Amino acid sequence: MRAQISFDLVMDENMDFVEGTFRLPERRWQVFVFGTDSHVAQPVLGTDVQWESGVTGIHVRWPPMARLNKEIVLRLLSEQLGVTEWEEVRGPDSMTLR
Repeated sequence: MRAQISFDLVMDENMDFVEGTFRLPERRWQVFVFGTDSHVAQPVLGTDVQWESGVTGIHVRWPPMARLNKEIVLRLLSEQLGVTEWEEVRGPDSMTLR
């Protein structure tokens, strides 16, 4: 399955925080947030998260010592959502959607 993704931040090789939006075929834009959390040793995925605006998405609590970059975000989202190919586009800002 091919899907669209938009990163709110300029991605580096190791990030503390990543946020953006994604859109699966024939679905509305959703939000993804990856944030470091010193209370976890492995990534903890919150799927079907719903923000105050009603927009849904994925929230991932990320271990602070683990590397976090675009490649890792794409791989984890692909595994979770069944996406085989991402098209990087300029989508809506996640802060606006939330």
